Amino acid sequence: MGEEALASGVAEVLGELDIGADELHLTPITGGASRQTFRIEGAESPLVLRRDPPGAEASFSAIDLEVRVIERAAAAGAPVVDVLRFEPTGGRFETAGFLMCGLEGTSVGTRILRREELANARQGIPAQLAAGLARIHSVDPATIEGLPGAGDANPAFAACDFWQNALDDWGHPQPVLEAGLRWLRANLPSPSARRTLVHGDFRLGNFIASERGLEAVIDWELCHAGDPAEDIAWLCVRAWRFGNDDLPVGGLAEREPFLAAYEAAGGVAPDEQRLLWWEAMGNLKWAVICSRQAADHLNGVRRSHELASLGRRICEPEWDLLELIS
Repeated sequence: MGEEALASGVAEVLGELDIGADELHLTPITGGASRQTFRIEGAESPLVLRRDPPGAEASFSAIDLEVRVIERAAAAGAPVVDVLRFEPTGGRFETAGFLMCGLEGTSVGTRILRREELANARQGIPAQLAAGLARIHSVDPATIEGLPGAGDANPAFAACDFWQNALDDWGHPQPVLEAGLRWLRANLPSPSARRTLVHGDFRLGNFIASERGLEAVIDWELCHAGDPAEDIAWLCVRAWRFGNDDLPVGGLAEREPFLAAYEAAGGVAPDEQRLLWWEAMGNLKWAVICSRQAADHLNGVRRSHELASLGRRICEPEWDLLELIS
């Protein structure tokens, strides 16, 4: 399906939703490596289309689950986008996907950290992220049908198995990651007393921020049931600080005030050792994801300079992993 046919399908959906539109144009939004996202121009209000890439293997979770999780997180008070319509594979978006309201702002991490017009917003974003994460973690996983991880006895053990299998599927020797997995298995934290909805990719790049502050948490394809410490630690992985290495929480804040804001919003702050374990796991996870994305490019599943460049970044989380476990 070309852009013209896809635009026609979107126009048909807009007609059913009673949203006025002139001639529609779909502009790809760069930065996402797993699913395709398009800005829709020509409608009477800002809109965004998100769908599975044609011909590519499905992402970590089915996109219809992503929609259900967004709706459940919204009901819990988390800042998310408004989903307008889901279409299954073979529907009017060709592959499975959903139409959502567009929001003012940017999701680009370096812009959030450095743009002068966001200077005032940056002061409040850490507390807003903490509060949003507490709302996400208030969701009972049992209320979301088909959520991965719901039956895991120990999310940390399950994470080791999941990423070991993903690494094995890649099929190339990765001695640093293999050593990291041995350390992770030898230092497993006990199962958390709290089992919550976990976003799975809670970091700069997956937030929309404007001059008002945090607008929405986006990109839920790694959502699952698990240990809420995973989301906090993932936000602290150095890759998401974009050069602001002295501020461990996404290049925005120190850990202590962030955890205090998280607790004030109803979350339960994890202990330091649990956070360290999940941060080490986060670096291993990012290295494996980079490997998988590079494999899609190298194997011809989806040729992309962006995916190829991710393959060259594997050494960065490998270094950080070794620093954490040494």
